[in-house]
Amino acid sequence: MEALDADKINIFVPADHRAPAEWVLKWLFTEILHLEVILLAHAGEHIEIRLQGKVLSIACDFFRLNKPSWLQPGSLVVEPREDWMDVDRTLAADLTARSIPVLWGRQGFLQTVQGNGQLHLDVIGSIFFMLSRYEELVKASRDQNDRFPAAASLAVERGFLYRPIVDEYIEILWSAMVKVWPQLTRPPTAGAMVVTCDVDEPYERWISSPWLLAQGLAGALLRRRSVGCASRRLKNAWCSRRGRFQFDPKWNFAWYMSALESHGHRGIFYFIPTSGRTQFDCTYSLTERRMQALLKSLSDRGHQIGMHGSYTTYRNAALIERERRSLINACRSAGAAAAVSGNRQHYLRWDAGQTADHLEHAGFTYDSSGGYPDNPGFRYGTTRTFPMWSWIRHAPLKLRQHPLILMEGSVISYLKLGYSAEAFELMRTLKRAALKYGDFTMLWHNSHLSTPEDVGLFSDILAA
Repeated sequence: MEALDADKINIFVPADHRAPAEWVLKWLFTEILHLEVILLAHAGEHIEIRLQGKVLSIACDFFRLNKPSWLQPGSLVVEPREDWMDVDRTLAADLTARSIPVLWGRQGFLQTVQGNGQLHLDVIGSIFFMLSRYEELVKASRDQNDRFPAAASLAVERGFLYRPIVDEYIEILWSAMVKVWPQLTRPPTAGAMVVTCDVDEPYERWISSPWLLAQGLAGALLRRRSVGCASRRLKNAWCSRRGRFQFDPKWNFAWYMSALESHGHRGIFYFIPTSGRTQFDCTYSLTERRMQALLKSLSDRGHQIGMHGSYTTYRNAALIERERRSLINACRSAGAAAAVSGNRQHYLRWDAGQTADHLEHAGFTYDSSGGYPDNPGFRYGTTRTFPMWSWIRHAPLKLRQHPLILMEGSVISYLKLGYSAEAFELMRTLKRAALKYGDFTMLWHNSHLSTPEDVGLFSDILAA
């Protein structure tokens, strides 16, 4: 029999879905609110927070409604669309907008004359839904690269992809708790901008072989109809083979590092360890002299090196392990820091049912693949790092997710906003929303810094 502790916060969780609810509650109370809690099971349908003789009851509808068809394809039960329009009048919650979508439960908070509280919004079930990526297991939608698209998500359907709804739900829960226990306090939030680079093409691929150079020249002459472009590619290939890289628009790492350092940042650079496995993978090798020098330079200047798991790794545990060992060996031979604790999947390919487990097994401590390629925003609904959920073990992992909020190509290419004022405003809005609650993790490829427009937009969002 589990015992109450009268001096601590006791949280009673419905026994039918204790493990997933406790995963959310432990993260929320331990890491965000910094409050010590005792978690207990009970036979009720609500989550109950008890302290000093008072109770805050929280709706728990997501688990209850979806339990009969748990994880069955196409079975997601979503309650009718509703927005909580008067959060400010009901609770002093610090949100990004005055109203907020209700996913499960219903709007409203009620406080009794005895001082107890009833939060009708299912914050815990909704947070589990977002962090565990439950919908990606029950929805069949995939794009041409076998990725779950933003367009298929509830976030796009309900219009909250561009706001950190998990963090806002936490604010609502906290505000409800303070209504019941005004003496509660928590530390202030401190977020940071995290700039990352996926090194898909450190230099123009045309220089890798005579065959690729022929393709590059043909593309310049036949598709672009540009003699100047063909001439530049030929010049770059000639000079690069002689150790002169200044004519390669993608070999810009010294500038990249200096740009970050001038704003007080150090970046994370993710490298693909395996070249040429598929047409989507890289053409470089980390054993090349110039790549070895790059790894050493990044490490010496305090920037981090991570793995960019190649195209087929997301469902291949053995390949993930081999690639991590390969990158560690490349770093060691270059004299660079070789921890390689972080990963981001190439093309952001991700299987919510297994990829996280494979990464933890391979020895990674975090992943940062958590964004959509076709739309920026909050795929996990949060800006904060969190321990990931294993759908294989039905338990938390040690592997942590560092959510990716913005990839430059999502805005410039997928949304077709180019380098417009609208593109910058969307990026700046996402940055401000993220830093309100946690970290703003941005991906900007070195290969997307080859034009004045690229450099200008990148510099603007760094300074915004």
